[in-house]
Amino acid sequence: MRIIAKILLTSLIAILSSSSLSLAKDVTVEVTSISASSVSAEALSRSGGSVMDAEIEALAPKLKSLFAYNSYSFLGLARSETEFGDAVRLELPGHFILEVMPERFEREGMGRIEMMVTLLRDIRTEVGGSGRGRPRDEIILRTKIRLENGGTVLLGGPPISGGVLILALSARG
Repeated sequence: MRIIAKILLTSLIAILSSSSLSLAKDVTVEVTSISASSVSAEALSRSGGSVMDAEIEALAPKLKSLFAYNSYSFLGLARSETEFGDAVRLELPGHFILEVMPERFEREGMGRIEMMVTLLRDIRTEVGGSGRGRPRDEIILRTKIRLENGGTVLLGGPPISGGVLILALSARG
């Protein structure tokens, strides 16, 4: 009887530990930084109607349907992995930082990832007039997003390099 009890207890521990491991699954977070602006009619005629960098061509339909700009420039791509409950900070152009914290995974259908997203600007403050600044983060945007697993959401942001910063945020768990 004791042997059967030990086997059952060992099996129960193995099942519980494997199910807790599946809850701590990794999340890959990717953000594409885009500068959107409106260019002159003359510049549009030279480019054939709109300006879209090749790196973001796949996002063109979404960008054009959501934003009233005619020029979209690729600024960069940042990618990182984290676990649910742990925040990851992604460095963006223009002294911006995107902090993403996946909070939970909903298993319905393909699944959805719920996450807290914070856009920060790294600003410098003067310390005693010495001319040297210390880093300080200014919160630009904080929102909770529920994104289909592997999906992409577009976030309009602050001014950057003659345009507006748009972030294409993707997550896969």
